[in-house]
Amino acid sequence: MNINKIKYIIEPSKQGLPTLYVTDKSGKKIYLHSRYNPLKEAENIKEKFLPEKFDAIIILGAGFGYHLLALKDIKEKYNKIFIIDIIRGIENEIAKNQSTSFLAKSDKIKFISGMNYDEIENILSMGIDFNRIRGLDVIEHAASFLAFGWYYDEVKKIVCRLINKKAANIATRRAFGALYLKNIFKNFNSFSLLYPVSVFFNTMKDYPVIVIASGPGIENQLKELKINQNKFFIIAADSMLKTLTQSGIIPDFFLSIDPQAYTIEHVFEMKAAAVPIFTVSSSPLIIKRYESLRGLISLNTHPVAQIAEDMYPNVLGSTDSGTGTVAGDAVKTAIEFGFSTVGLAGFDFAFHDFKIYPRGSAYQKRFLNSSFRFNTIETINFNYVMRSSKGLKYKNKFTRKSFIQYKDSLEKLIKNYNNIININNTGIPIQGIKHADLNYFINNYCNNDIDKKNIINNKFNQSKNTSQLVSYKKIKDLILKNNIFTEIINASLDANTAAVKGSLLRQLFENISTEEK
Repeated sequence: MNINKIKYIIEPSKQGLPTLYVTDKSGKKIYLHSRYNPLKEAENIKEKFLPEKFDAIIILGAGFGYHLLALKDIKEKYNKIFIIDIIRGIENEIAKNQSTSFLAKSDKIKFISGMNYDEIENILSMGIDFNRIRGLDVIEHAASFLAFGWYYDEVKKIVCRLINKKAANIATRRAFGALYLKNIFKNFNSFSLLYPVSVFFNTMKDYPVIVIASGPGIENQLKELKINQNKFFIIAADSMLKTLTQSGIIPDFFLSIDPQAYTIEHVFEMKAAAVPIFTVSSSPLIIKRYESLRGLISLNTHPVAQIAEDMYPNVLGSTDSGTGTVAGDAVKTAIEFGFSTVGLAGFDFAFHDFKIYPRGSAYQKRFLNSSFRFNTIETINFNYVMRSSKGLKYKNKFTRKSFIQYKDSLEKLIKNYNNIININNTGIPIQGIKHADLNYFINNYCNNDIDKKNIINNKFNQSKNTSQLVSYKKIKDLILKNNIFTEIINASLDANTAAVKGSLLRQLFENISTEEK
């Protein structure tokens, strides 16, 4: 249904106040408020407004606003009030209604009416700052959901995704903010040895690729991947490296974006060379291990990375997917590199067959070593799945909320690409793209062997590393001037950590040697 063509009818209720209805496909009238006493609706919902606990609210469904009458006396207690409705310009009708006109006239209240999903997400993302609110609540208008459930269900997903992302960003900043900065500063000299990830942008249009994540279902495909690996490029999450190499599969690229030192365990025993792709805040240990090889650097959303982008626009490039996951960034890498067809393997979003990690991975080894040794692997896995999922099932498969959120983020990332194919044979289906098995993918898109090593080497030989393109000394000098460093500290750390560690981090940054080479 086209949201721009939605029609509604306004008519007087038995009480005399205006009410409105829409019609469904069968012509049945669906009233968004009572035909008898619309004012009574406010009584049923007023207890849901808790400004002392949640000083920001998102209301899904406006109608004429009768259900929101309780806001009249308490709206000033709120920091932000967003009202989302499918009917474009419904706030204009509300402004004419003497009972609810206060909603359209308040500076505290913002209407988002008749907008598509991307517009809604952008407005909410820009308008909600979790550092300035005590809490965010979501209130649903039952009649609006009854009439346009397909629309509000999708908006609800957007809101949930936004809340989880912003809350995760705050938690990440509190937990890892100082570590991110330390890593960036320690990595500064290593960056000059790396190549911009942009050197591979739009260069692989003649070749297929398979992106491999660390879902346990990948185990069923390892044999076919090994036999046919010369017919397609492979981009892997670093957590898959051990499983792949132990199975005789050599990735061509792998991503390592985690700031924590334990990521070294993924590559510690790796002997075959694959091109690493790092972010500015990746673990210095793993970057040091690969600095003698040719690797790639990708910018992310960190303030220091954004300064580099502002100074040298479109030079370094970014494969940051916005999903917050290494697997999501691996998919974004495949998109940016321009591969003709992209297969997704190991994207399970579920505990397939009561397994947690694929065999041979560092995660599996660490998990088993920390578990009770007198239990079988099957029992250990089963107990973990039931505890972690809390019994949650999606599409009849055990999962957990974070997996579903990750799936939703990935679906948003890839929804506009028609060359991405899910080749998983397990797990929860990815919506919006074609599904096929691995053999179909190989037979239809991977017809010839590819001299992958030569293609990659030629590209490096034709390109310049970042020391030839970017002056890290200029970046450092700019950051240390005009209070920019203080702004970076405040944006990267919570207030308590900034007060304690800010001067130490500045000293670390000042001591970095950035002599031009």
